[in-house]
Order: sequence, then structure tokens, then C-alpha cells
Amino acid sequence: MQYLEPRTDVPAKDDWSTGLILQDLRWGAKALGGIAVVAGAGAVTCWLLPPAPGNIGALVVLALVAVLCGLGPLMYRAETRAERRGLLEQPWRRVAVRVAEKHDDGTDRLLLDDGVVLRGWFEDFPDMALERQEAFVCGPDAGGRAVVRVAGFAKMENAKVDTGPDDRPVRERVERPLGRPLDDPATAKAYRGMRWGVRAWLWSAVPAAFGAVVVLLSLVPFAPAGLVVGGLVLVVGLLGVHTSVEISRWYRDAVTAVDNSAQWTPVTVTLFPWQPNQHVAGLAEMPGGLALVQFVLPDLNVIANIADTGVMWIAGTHDDVIAVGVPRVPVLTFAAVQPDRDVPEEDPIPWIQRFTQPDFSGLPR
Repeated sequence: MQYLEPRTDVPAKDDWSTGLILQDLRWGAKALGGIAVVAGAGAVTCWLLPPAPGNIGALVVLALVAVLCGLGPLMYRAETRAERRGLLEQPWRRVAVRVAEKHDDGTDRLLLDDGVVLRGWFEDFPDMALERQEAFVCGPDAGGRAVVRVAGFAKMENAKVDTGPDDRPVRERVERPLGRPLDDPATAKAYRGMRWGVRAWLWSAVPAAFGAVVVLLSLVPFAPAGLVVGGLVLVVGLLGVHTSVEISRWYRDAVTAVDNSAQWTPVTVTLFPWQPNQHVAGLAEMPGGLALVQFVLPDLNVIANIADTGVMWIAGTHDDVIAVGVPRVPVLTFAAVQPDRDVPEEDPIPWIQRFTQPDFSGLPR
């Protein structure tokens, strides 16, 4: 198995995949932060207006948007802590590790071969670290802070040197054959998220319903602020109906593809240079011949693994849709296949998807 790995011969900040992670976090924080500021200002304005039902409804909607979008910049601060501390000025170190059982507080422990024990909330990292018996580490610094990556993941996690007693047993590595995609616990976890994607139409239906309620509340007594806010939310929801219904169909086909798949299928892929507001696309050597593949909702982990290894792992095929993932990494997405094309046509993504499309300008060319 080949997985995405950071370079170990340059400072971590100069590694393209690390730069891609930071770039994606920065883009998301900037976009969500801007929405949070505008929504927060609107909420304050509605709070100063007379307490009519329409104004209260607008206040609730704007406050909810401000809070949810405001989480983006907060997460960015936490996830880029290593960059601000200068940890990424040094190269990633490939180190042999052992993995301890999860502690009662939910934290994980990685036991480095030099005797250092790193503590943190590593989510899905320990399974891959156990599988590969290695991790990539920057640090620790004088304060005992470090940052960790493992193969296959386009993300990094903060860690701290653990000086407490090492009283947890070490997990034993077990050989796991590469079988049916849904037999892999990581893929099964991602599959559950993909099933929720079948309900993507809710992305438009829920905002539209909220907007309609605020508009109705603003009619009697008349509340201009409520009409403006509710009308905007209603229009945005309605404009996204076609796209969200189409995405629901893509997810439904992808779920069917994974359900019917008996094995992973690796194929060689060459990605085209990425352009903003265009689908991520590439030319794949499919079993039936060369075909154009376009990722409708590209996942950063999947695309980074393809860019680094040149291999796309197909978890199933249904009509013109393929489910794409990375074995033993909890990610799944889908792509459209066009056997009769070898160059992507000019087909900008819908405007509503541009708010959620990761920035792939850091991909190697």
C-alpha cells in the first residue's frame, strides 16, 4: 500500500501537502469568519430594533449563523498552533511508534522509539500509526509541544509530551487483508457519513423553511428587518434546491456502488492542473479504458493521496458514478466518469458549492 506522506527532506512548512493543509484551513477560516462578522453585525442590529416577532426571528437566524460560522476561525487558531510556534520550521521526522490503549479521558498516546510519549486527541491517527508502525513528528519544542501526522491523512494533530505514568497496555498490530471495502472499519465509518449525504436536499430545505417562517412572522406586525433577512435566507435556500437535489442523487448512486462492491480497485490517475471554481478532474486508466473522472465534492484526503501516489482507490461503481476512498482511512467521496472524454469541458461548479470547495492550488503540478 502506498499512502500520502509528507516530505522529510525540507522544512515542514515547505512540504506541499502540509502547505495544502494550512491553505485549506486558512481559506475556510477566512470565508466562515467573514460570514460570521456580517451575520453578527446583523444580529446586533436586530437586537436594537423593536421586539416584533419578525425581528426576533431574524435575530435568531443571524445569531445562529454567526455562532456556527464563528467556530471556523476558532478551529483555525487551534489547528495552526504548530505553525505559530515555529514547529513547522523543521522537517517532519519519520519515527517508529507504538500505540497505547486509549485513556479514560479520551486521549491517545504514541510511544516514540526514543522514549518520548506524545499525548493528544488523535482521532483516527492511532489505527494508521499501528498499521504502519510509524508516524511523522515535528518537535517537541522546549515546552513539550509537538505536531503529528500519519500516512494517508491530509491533516495534522497537536500533541504534548506526556510525563505521567505509562500504565496503559500497548496495542498489538494485527494483519488485515485488503478485502471488501465495507469490511474495513475505517471505510465503514466514512460510509455512514456518505449515507447522510443522501439527505443533502436538507441543505437547501432547512434554510428555505427558516426563511419562510421569518418572512411570515414579519408580515404582521410589519418588520422590514425580518422581511429582508428572511427573504435572503429563503432565496438562498431556493436557489440551492437544484444543486442539493442533484448532490443527493450522486450520494445515492455512490452508496449503491459501495453496497455492491466486493473489492477495492486501484487505478492510475493523472490529475489536471486545478483551477478555481472548476471540478477537480483527472484522466484515469479505468478497467474499460481511459476515462475522464470529475470529483463533484472533492475530499482533501482523497485528492492529496491521488496527487502523491498517482493511484485512485475505487470502492465501487454504479452507472456513471464511482465511490472513491483510501483503504484504512475514514474518507469516501464520489466522482463522475465519462469514458468518451479525455479533457474536462468548461463546466463551472454551481455558485453555492464555491463556499465549501477546498482550495487545491497547492497541489503539485
